[in-house]
Amino acid sequence: MRRIGVMCVLVLGLVGCTPSEETESVETIDVKKVEKVGIDESQFPDVDVTGTMIAEVPPGTERVSDAVVEQITLQYEDGSTRQLSKDHILTETMVGGIGLVAMTVPDRENPFGVFIHDERKGWAQRGMQRFGIPETSSAFAHGLDLPNKEMEAISADYSGSDWPVKLWTLYDETSLISIIATDSFTEVEGEMSEQPEPYVLEQSYGNGLYYLTQGKLIIVTGNISEEELLALADSLPEPSSVSFPFHDPE
Repeated sequence: MRRIGVMCVLVLGLVGCTPSEETESVETIDVKKVEKVGIDESQFPDVDVTGTMIAEVPPGTERVSDAVVEQITLQYEDGSTRQLSKDHILTETMVGGIGLVAMTVPDRENPFGVFIHDERKGWAQRGMQRFGIPETSSAFAHGLDLPNKEMEAISADYSGSDWPVKLWTLYDETSLISIIATDSFTEVEGEMSEQPEPYVLEQSYGNGLYYLTQGKLIIVTGNISEEELLALADSLPEPSSVSFPFHDPE
């Protein structure tokens, strides 16, 4: 998979290009500088989470990270509540109306959350994964070029009649990578190719890219370096593979 120029994605789902000399620097997370993904729980009660309240996204919300933080409130057994914090975000990705935020979630039992929103439906939440590190590890390499030798993996199918999408998340104690496959890409700039070329995104949190191939839009994002992300994308099988995004075991 050949590398091509950096692309920037506007929050409203439209894709444009900014000349490199005009591109503003953005905050990124360099996982190599982080020994462990930690959760600062000082602002949260030291009691168990008993529930989650989901509210409507306020009108005028422009970023998917704002949508997630405004929409989700944690309920604690002492009766207190807290909203999620942007301080916990690992990645924020927006491509063609599809928004994804991955973050640490301070509820102790399920430390990670991946939230998918559809901007075209007024920031409707289309999927939410909550998960942690199993006591008995099932991590493996999946036949991919991963930043770490082995990673856990979970998946979910959020396909509906109006929005076919599948999500896979690979993770360990330091890295979290999300892979999206969908055929909903009418607002995405790029050429469909049998030899896909990645469009690298500019993101405020983490790194991301997408490519178009075999009638599919593939999005790969995570709190890993751009080089690691490109290597992973290059190692993915074709979307038509029954085991995508993993390789068939030999």
